[in-house]
Amino acid sequence: MPPAELAGRSLRKAKGQGGERREEILAHAERLFAQHGVQSVSTRQIADAVGVSQPTLYAYFPRKSDLLDEVSVRAFAQVQAMSATIHQHPDLSLRDIAHAYVKFGLEHPDPYRIAFMIEHPDADPLPLDEADLKPGLAAFGNLRDAVARHLGPSHPDIEVCSQSLWAGMHGLVSLLLTRCGFPWVDRQRLIDWHVEALLRGLPPRQASESSHRA
Repeated sequence: MPPAELAGRSLRKAKGQGGERREEILAHAERLFAQHGVQSVSTRQIADAVGVSQPTLYAYFPRKSDLLDEVSVRAFAQVQAMSATIHQHPDLSLRDIAHAYVKFGLEHPDPYRIAFMIEHPDADPLPLDEADLKPGLAAFGNLRDAVARHLGPSHPDIEVCSQSLWAGMHGLVSLLLTRCGFPWVDRQRLIDWHVEALLRGLPPRQASESSHRA
């Protein structure tokens, strides 16, 4: 596919508009990476989409990997912001949290794809350092806390249940985002059924030690 067709070429920006240029570069890179995959998008295509030259883009991001890292960090930060908002309401049920996760993924497809569906070209599947990964780990931690409240804080399977629940929610979101032509049933009915099936698969709540002693 020609670069201009892929990127959606913009008119070149006039000098003096550099204050917002970094944000424009990141926004277009996120969209192109999410829609076409990292390997299929070049820095020239990103520059064309923004309406700047490649040297101008390199002044902000010397390498494509630098741009991808920044886009990934921002995507995880959006996931963490959603998760943190939910975490402020400990009275929410695990069912509510699962629905909120699916809703976020479907309503924010580009950051969701970047955070969870884009394969990094590096040999290491997690090229970001620990500091960069903190938003994603914190988001999972919030889910894990909700699972712990649901199962009981001393349940031995909190970790495996949290990871399995996340995998199940992600599977539904990723299929709905990537297989739009499939003859899905009513979307909300599918989401409701899927969440209920995931919750039914969790083990029963474990009574607290104090309850056992009583």
